[in-house]
Amino acid sequence: MEITLSKKYNFDGIEVDKLELDFDKLTGRTLVQLEKEFKKENKGELILVANNAFSAKVAAYCSNISEDDILDMSAKDFSSITGEVTIFLNS
Repeated sequence: MEITLSKKYNFDGIEVDKLELDFDKLTGRTLVQLEKEFKKENKGELILVANNAFSAKVAAYCSNISEDDILDMSAKDFSSITGEVTIFLNS
């Protein structure tokens, strides 16, 4: 899934105005591993269906962009990205 961003970002010297979320690279094992990492990093916090922090972690994995870069995007772009991840996880 391709998301058009509201502005250009520079990630490691590469200018990006679109973000490709490759949900096909996810497996059940991957999601469980990402969940374990999330819980460890967030002291066991429960993962809610619409948890933006967990969705950002999944988006980072699916896009090959760092989680920090996802978190540093504008609220508009961050919400677009995490919203699409949430929709995918609920499907």
